[in-house]
Amino acid sequence: MPESERLQANGVELHVEVFGSRSDPVTLLLMGNSAPGLVWPDRFCEALAATGLCVVRFDARDTGLSTYIDFDEAPYTLEDLAADAFAVLDGLGARSAHVIGLSQGGVIGYWMALQQPERLCSLTVMMSSADLRPKNDAFAGLTPRAGELPRPSADYVAQVIALNASAPVTAEALAQRFVDNFRLAAGPRSPFDEHTWLTLGRAYAAQLMRRTDGLSAKLANNSHHALAQKRSRMLQSNELASLHVPVLLIHGSDDPIFPLEHAQWAASVIPGARLHVVDAMGHALDPAFFEPVLAALASFYALID
Repeated sequence: MPESERLQANGVELHVEVFGSRSDPVTLLLMGNSAPGLVWPDRFCEALAATGLCVVRFDARDTGLSTYIDFDEAPYTLEDLAADAFAVLDGLGARSAHVIGLSQGGVIGYWMALQQPERLCSLTVMMSSADLRPKNDAFAGLTPRAGELPRPSADYVAQVIALNASAPVTAEALAQRFVDNFRLAAGPRSPFDEHTWLTLGRAYAAQLMRRTDGLSAKLANNSHHALAQKRSRMLQSNELASLHVPVLLIHGSDDPIFPLEHAQWAASVIPGARLHVVDAMGHALDPAFFEPVLAALASFYALID
């Protein structure tokens, strides 16, 4: 079981969990849009820690057991979430870390690498894109821009919108909604471990039930994280080209949210970036993919040590 603590960061409190020995090199995990840290499953974190790393996951603001924000009163951007991530490292006394970001977490990782590159031993970007506009515009029903990267399919967007048209009213319904969203995100060819995802969904619902502030989480495109994305400027290709930290891109061949072209474009722009494509993986870290993802990380870390 991980050690847990609460850390102060830029006016909010963040719920942080640590796997492994604190004397080992730190690996900071950044989860995606609206998802708490527990969506990095315990088994994945434990396996990563067993390779000799101190693995840290946390609930970003507006997720899990961390502080929820009145966004109208205190709006924020993905750059602010990157500052929160650095504050987690500060609170743990870590001068530097390997950073692994999944989906929106990958974009936050890019911002960290731009803001304080000396603190990143490496950056791994999973199931992500440096350009969130195609996804956001697709869900908003906006006309495609000339030359944009591929959008999620219209069928996928319609299914997600229909699924989330009404709010779940019980903990079990919330857990099932969590599962159903990730089943769609996993893509058509991905294995889907129903038991694992339902366990995560129930843990997620239980977190929300523990809150005493009267606030509630919203899923994905209805959340404050989605608003933060819209307030954030797009990363420019010259910024990505200026990155001087080792970068690994791990992407699924069947990602329904960010088609593979997103990762291929980033790999073509970032100096020395490595791209590892996992066959049949979509936009969900199912247990079926723990082994290939961990193997890709081990190979990457061996090259930069």
